[in-house]
Amino acid sequence: MNASNELGPDALDFWIGDWTVSWPGGTGTNHIRRILNDQVIEEVFECHGNDGSLYGRSYSVLDASDGLWKQTWVDSSGAYLDFVATVVDGRISFQRSALDDPTVLQRMVWLDVRDDNFRWEWQRSADQGMTWQVSWPLTYHRVAQQH
Repeated sequence: MNASNELGPDALDFWIGDWTVSWPGGTGTNHIRRILNDQVIEEVFECHGNDGSLYGRSYSVLDASDGLWKQTWVDSSGAYLDFVATVVDGRISFQRSALDDPTVLQRMVWLDVRDDNFRWEWQRSADQGMTWQVSWPLTYHRVAQQH
């Protein structure tokens, strides 16, 4: 895992806002904002797909104790995931070892980031990060601001 100490406090600013989300088999929304004196990035995720609905929250913080970005994810399936940031292609990513098999790495990456859209992928690696397989590809589109 690459150290994320080089990631500053604005590493997730591109993500802040309201988004529609889509993938093969589903759609959703994602609302991202700064909270708690702008120290925490809060994500409110809602999706509906062929497998049902999922409601989730994440909280990302630049940990003052070690200078690393960390994220906690919880959702309506009862999942709890904890991540530490790494850098993938020059951008923040979050990565963890799978609890059921510590030899498997899991990560989320943001790709092709533009002001109004990007791709997000949930990926896994069974070979210590040498190769990655996409488990869940999402396409994000920013919701236009109402004036």
